[in-house]
Amino acid sequence: MSELYLIRHGQASINTDNYDRLSPLGQEQAAILGRYLAELGVGFDAAYSGTMQRQRHTGQLVLEGLGHDPGALVPQPAGDEYNAFAIFKTQLARIKGVEHLHDQEVRDLAQDRQSFRALYERAMLNWLDAGPQEAGPETWLGFQERVAGWIRGVMAMEGRGKRVALFTSGGPISAAMRLALGLSDEVALRLTWQVRNASVTVLRYNERSLSLECFNSVAHLQATRRPELVTLV
Repeated sequence: MSELYLIRHGQASINTDNYDRLSPLGQEQAAILGRYLAELGVGFDAAYSGTMQRQRHTGQLVLEGLGHDPGALVPQPAGDEYNAFAIFKTQLARIKGVEHLHDQEVRDLAQDRQSFRALYERAMLNWLDAGPQEAGPETWLGFQERVAGWIRGVMAMEGRGKRVALFTSGGPISAAMRLALGLSDEVALRLTWQVRNASVTVLRYNERSLSLECFNSVAHLQATRRPELVTLV
């Protein structure tokens, strides 16, 4: 059997002009994971990531902690997260029955976190059955197929007896869980919101099957006894 280590990026720079950048805490999370894996003797035969800055930087920091060459990381766009902001804006406009919402209108809604959370959940669930003309930048099914193709492609490329790292985001990790466990669309989407920063999900595979070994582990962060290191954004 071979193993896929799906690793979510460290904490991003929320509430800044560039979310797609690791915060100082996110960099620390990734470095801790690299050292933890090194202590366990876990190395990778190959490493891939999405093309987003936070995904690539996480991969580079983890590989450095392992003593691997960070330049060996292979970025592939199929591992990118879905565009949550654009999808939310599109689905919210559908719910409100308007043709378009301005970005600032959407950002203003986010100021009330409690009401925004319920609205965000409703809008994203609305995305599940939206057709190509209604979905925004990508349909839910298209996203699932993109990630499944990425995972299958890596499995085929790497073959037997390999341990492979995939540095990505919560959405692709939930898509991988859907693929491995046959989850419903709604369960898979809701799972996206539970994946912790710098968490490790391990899938085992061979030519015939893909199965779950562990999901969303942050044992490396919990071992520091610093609760502030366990984050979701």
